[in-house]
Amino acid sequence: MSRFIVKRSTVAAPGLAVLVALSALGLTQAAQAAPAQPVVLATIPVGDLDLSRPDDARVLKARIEAAREAVCDARARTEGLDRWSAKACRIDIRDEVESKLSQRQARALRGVGG
Repeated sequence: MSRFIVKRSTVAAPGLAVLVALSALGLTQAAQAAPAQPVVLATIPVGDLDLSRPDDARVLKARIEAAREAVCDARARTEGLDRWSAKACRIDIRDEVESKLSQRQARALRGVGG
């Protein structure tokens, strides 16, 4: 698979994406008016990387970090997260992305300190 979609409890095709359900964003009225579908907050391309190469594994690690920072910084601004909540956001996103990695991808990231 050249890319992954990250969802809670499923893996699908085209890219690693970080998702948050509408209700988690406090949009309960919108969630009641329409079927709740996760909002893609970031996509992490992986199809161009050969994770058996340490340089490419470092690129993936940097992409994950950049997506995590972008999502959590945006949430901190829009939702007024305090420092601890922003840190929790970063941990949650790291955990979600890690849960969607294949064993080979996770091993490659651990090999470069990820």
